[in-house]
Amino acid sequence: MPDHDDPAWGPLPARPAALRWLLLLPLTLLFLPLWWVLWVLFAICCYGAAAVAQLLVYLVPRAETGAVRVLDALLSRVPFIPLWCVTPVALVRDGDTAYYRARVDRRVGRQTRLVETAGPAREIHRDLDLGAHYYRGAGAAYVLGVASEQGWRLHPVLRSHPRRRLRLRHDGRPRPHPGNRPA
Repeated sequence: MPDHDDPAWGPLPARPAALRWLLLLPLTLLFLPLWWVLWVLFAICCYGAAAVAQLLVYLVPRAETGAVRVLDALLSRVPFIPLWCVTPVALVRDGDTAYYRARVDRRVGRQTRLVETAGPAREIHRDLDLGAHYYRGAGAAYVLGVASEQGWRLHPVLRSHPRRRLRLRHDGRPRPHPGNRPA
């Protein structure tokens, strides 16, 4: 659990308006498409190497956790949406805590419904990966508080960085609803 007094788990400070409009928006418009092409090429190379590493996993069964962590470490070094990127929503809503809290509530609620309605064979919905651009104005501690009420915990294998990314995993059990309590 995070230390709520640690500023890393709180909301990120609002960017100055001049920085957003004069520097970050032009960088985003010019370099973001190029960034995404390079990121996709890098991901393809990593997944190609992961296919070779899968042979090692078949030979040494306990190497699977390590292989997942290595692939995750490689891809997490190059974020899909970089920190210098400013989306149109971020331009207008930077510093708006209520907007980001509502955004987090909707996303966690939607993902929780997917987990609770999915069968046991659908493990893919049990992981939730939120980038800092998603919860920038609310803070990582708020995300973790809302998510823990709905059965989410920090991922046991993949590390979270409160200023960059939160990785959560659901326990897979449906929450008790007030009308469905056993008598």
